[in-house]
Amino acid sequence: MPEPAAPEQDQQQTGADDNTEQEQEQQQQQQGFTTLSAEDLSEEELNEFKEIFNLVDRDGGGSISNSELGDLMDTLGINATQEEIDLMINEIDQDSNGEIDFDEFVAVMSRKVNAMYTIDQVRGAFRVFEDKSRPGHILPAELEKTLNDHCSSVISKEQVHELVRQLEVDSHGFFHYQEYINLNLH
Repeated sequence: MPEPAAPEQDQQQTGADDNTEQEQEQQQQQQGFTTLSAEDLSEEELNEFKEIFNLVDRDGGGSISNSELGDLMDTLGINATQEEIDLMINEIDQDSNGEIDFDEFVAVMSRKVNAMYTIDQVRGAFRVFEDKSRPGHILPAELEKTLNDHCSSVISKEQVHELVRQLEVDSHGFFHYQEYINLNLH
């Protein structure tokens, strides 16, 4: 019968695991990410993540398989190979069961991208599409037309339509980009 590991060895191993986690966090921060835990998210954010998770988890099994992730990539117009999908699963899959459960999904979805662009740069990009009669607002139809006219080599008309369809518009049919910036980039 093997001899149990000495407490010192257990502590050394735990310390090594902590170092690995710390190294991963530092690497994510260098790449522009900060990962938040479920406790850092509002109930509304968690509900949104659950809604998205359930849409991707088509069989309702409580986890996202690599075939379900592949379907999502196709829907988003991302041509990912099976190897790339497997790598994505492996990166997210903390318990190494080959699938993404809800907690793992929340961990990855709650990564906040650190400002790679300043708020002024984002605002300036939106201003290109701004309706001159309503500062801070965009007509989704104008955005859709411009994206179709200038980005067709990168994104299909169907994908543009789906993207624009998801914008929350006011009672006059405008997307309030300034509100979006205030909510998402502060």
